[in-house]
Amino acid sequence: MKSGSATAVLDAPQAGRVRMDGRELLMLGANDYLGLANHPAVVAAVKEAVSRHGVGTGINPCFARTPVHARLEAELADFLGTEAVLLFASCSAANAGVLSALAGEGDAIFSDRMNHASIIDGCRLSRADAFVYDYRSPQSLQSQLLTRFYAGKAIVVTDGVFSMEGHLAPLAQLHAATQAHGALLVIDDSHATGVVGPRGAGCAALFGIDPDAVLTTGTFSKALGGAPGGFVAGSREAIDRLRAQARPFIFTSGMSVADAAASLEALRQLRDHPEHLDALWNNTRSFRALLRERGFEVEDAPSPITPLPVGDAARARAIHERLLELGVFVPAMTFPIVAKDDARLRAQPSAALSPRQIEAAVDAIARAFGECAR
Repeated sequence: MKSGSATAVLDAPQAGRVRMDGRELLMLGANDYLGLANHPAVVAAVKEAVSRHGVGTGINPCFARTPVHARLEAELADFLGTEAVLLFASCSAANAGVLSALAGEGDAIFSDRMNHASIIDGCRLSRADAFVYDYRSPQSLQSQLLTRFYAGKAIVVTDGVFSMEGHLAPLAQLHAATQAHGALLVIDDSHATGVVGPRGAGCAALFGIDPDAVLTTGTFSKALGGAPGGFVAGSREAIDRLRAQARPFIFTSGMSVADAAASLEALRQLRDHPEHLDALWNNTRSFRALLRERGFEVEDAPSPITPLPVGDAARARAIHERLLELGVFVPAMTFPIVAKDDARLRAQPSAALSPRQIEAAVDAIARAFGECAR
């Protein structure tokens, strides 16, 4: 498995330990936060759904859906505390659908400088005027709202948890600014749903924001079982408008029956078995404490994402390769994923890891950083 090689091949189920390109590795780089991708109940739900409904509906979701999709929308809306949910093929599609359906010429979108690429693409698709405010800066947003001219409506869009740093957006201040200016706040909760907030209900719940007063996008491909699929959650009025106008919902196939079944059972696991979330946070706290004992400076970020700054891209890749040799997978993030000279390893401990595996991973990380000197 060399730098610059083709995408690695996982030839065993996702778990705390995986088999990748024929090599046994501890996994600290997957988005399967709660360790549900290979949970027996999730696998069984997929088998039952496919046996009953086949592998797909063969019809676009704006015309028909299965009972599995309907239950997923209803149970997710109940879990998040919103009036309604609309399913998309991915969160990237959901972001594009929201921004292009709700904003157009004469409108303005105010986007955090570090937002996910799919949000940037959605701004471009909307044909609205897009303005960028400084990273996690309510003051910069407030200044933009006061000084930028736009004839129509305004949307403010932000990641709830920023994927490269694990930082939270300052949603209380952002929400206050949007309300003061009659704008709509859109939150991409891809790295928060199932992980952040009470019961894992996301960033709006964490900050005590009425979930129907904002729009929340998210994905099932991370904490909720790892299957492809995305959603938008919010008021019934907003969801009905998206159902009628969002092109990435109307003009494409939706989630497969298998993906919807996996996501539904993963949601039920999260809802009914809080020990999955407890295990994730116990592992995260232990991982960070052990790193500090080895001299690493790591933040107590409110998400499990734990960046290990390196700076030089070549050194980051070398550490990644050495970790593979030591039996640990932690991906190196380099330009253009992050800024030049801001390379890092991004570790994401999951609930699937045992305490002994966490200790072994930290030992390997310390060794690899030491051997791959500046």
